[in-house]
Amino acid sequence: MVAITAPSSIDQIPPMRYPKANAGQPIAIPSVDLSAPGAATAVADACRSVGFFRATNHGVPAGLAEALEAGAMAFFALPTQDKLDMSGAARPFGYGSKSIGSNGDVGWLEYLLLSVGSNSVPSSSLPPSLRMALEEYTAAVREVGGRVLELMAEGLGLDRALLRRMVAGREGSDEMVRVNHYPPCPLAPGDCGLTGFGEHTDPQIISVLWSNCTAGFQIKLRDGRWAPVPPDPESFFVNVGDSLQVLTNGRFRSVKHRVVAPEGTQSRLSVIYFGGPAPSQRIAPLPQVMLEGEQSLYREFTWGEYKRASYKTRLGDYRLGPFELRAKLPSEPANSADPQLCNSGTCMQQQVAQVY
Repeated sequence: MVAITAPSSIDQIPPMRYPKANAGQPIAIPSVDLSAPGAATAVADACRSVGFFRATNHGVPAGLAEALEAGAMAFFALPTQDKLDMSGAARPFGYGSKSIGSNGDVGWLEYLLLSVGSNSVPSSSLPPSLRMALEEYTAAVREVGGRVLELMAEGLGLDRALLRRMVAGREGSDEMVRVNHYPPCPLAPGDCGLTGFGEHTDPQIISVLWSNCTAGFQIKLRDGRWAPVPPDPESFFVNVGDSLQVLTNGRFRSVKHRVVAPEGTQSRLSVIYFGGPAPSQRIAPLPQVMLEGEQSLYREFTWGEYKRASYKTRLGDYRLGPFELRAKLPSEPANSADPQLCNSGTCMQQQVAQVY
């Protein structure tokens, strides 16, 4: 397998130093059976409490993810120039290695970032087996994303189709698929802790993640601790995105997450579907969720405006800050990672844990 080979690049990848006890401490990840009665309530509860949940009984055949994993691993095993020749360099779509975006973020990974349109992934130059696997998988995961958006809306007491229409019901919706390959950490076991993908929230409405059996994914809990998420190739994991946080006026919270480079001999492969609306889509708290007298926590913007602003930031920046309608507290850093949200008289404060 061809991994990231430049020895000098290791020094450019920031280490993640976290308490070892916390790194191995299991947590109860909310799990929702998408086919069960009460799924809408369970989804809403998970989005309020964590902003993240495991989705089971989703109806996607296991063979689709297995075929995509096989095709992706074969692609990433190719020489770097071959991968670039097939997909082009990521600007932002295409093949990338180590560099994440254009603002200096780096990680121990290589990836494919592809735009989704008309139920397909435009990837005509990729190997046929990978292209077919991507298209079949993407069609299936888009349906899962749509069903989850319906459950979210139902759990909020909204028209069941309201959120889904923002992603799947408008021409020009901004949907993407990202395939991340994390080679094994090149350092000695116990001395690794390299950043695979740095801490961030997803700016879209939702993201739906699948991964193979290799660990490394972590989420930030409300008390500021980072907690590992055990891999489960039979399930999907759903993240609340920044845009959904705004649409619900902070009722649903986007969750910070990151990836640590895998220790051992096995690579980690993850595939993420990002459900974003059309650039012209208005993003503001939905009137249907607002209580009488409740004030918006955010100024209105469009998805295109927020996406452009996000592309100018670093991964760990709090991107919603410039769009908030509140004065920063005197003791709050200019780039505070976690806002204080006051909703109907109830204030919620996330602790900020600095990651070095």
